Amino acid sequence: MADLCKTDLQKVISYLDEAAKIYDALPMQKCKCRAHMITQLTNKLKSKLNHDKK
Repeated sequence: MADLCKTDLQKVISYLDEAAKIYDALPMQKCKCRAHMITQLTNKLKSKLNHDKK
């Protein structure tokens, strides 16, 4: 399995943040739920990234 470097993870987080913003702007409830789930995923990835820094 390939290892992810810090910059790869930061890039994935930025892409997911943008996707969450787009889904959150849409009027359907399904999209709001999807934005929330993406936000939860990015929060988890950010915490892993910050934990690895220490």
